[in-house]
Amino acid sequence: YPLAGPEELDVDEKRGLDPDLWLEGPDKVRESDHFARLFLVESILLLCATGRKSRDTVRLARTYTILKWTDMVEEHEDVSERINECVQYLRRDEYGTQEGSSDDLVYPSLKA
Repeated sequence: YPLAGPEELDVDEKRGLDPDLWLEGPDKVRESDHFARLFLVESILLLCATGRKSRDTVRLARTYTILKWTDMVEEHEDVSERINECVQYLRRDEYGTQEGSSDDLVYPSLKA
């Protein structure tokens, strides 16, 4: 879990997260290589861009919590920008609406 760091998470943030992400506590070390962090965040961004089901899976894994803490300590602007793009994907697509959905771009044959 290279994007997770030593930050202390509150009970609400821990709920639904894999315990490996927070059990190490202050001993947890975030990936130090800027390019590795960039590639990891871009991979999450690609998952978010593939469709609603992928975004729902990313949301279910509570990825937003880790991205939020990573962004707070991130020193490189390019990584922060990609994190922001991921967050924008994860915050949209409310159920029952098409607004903000990229699914039509990915799955044009599903449009009725």
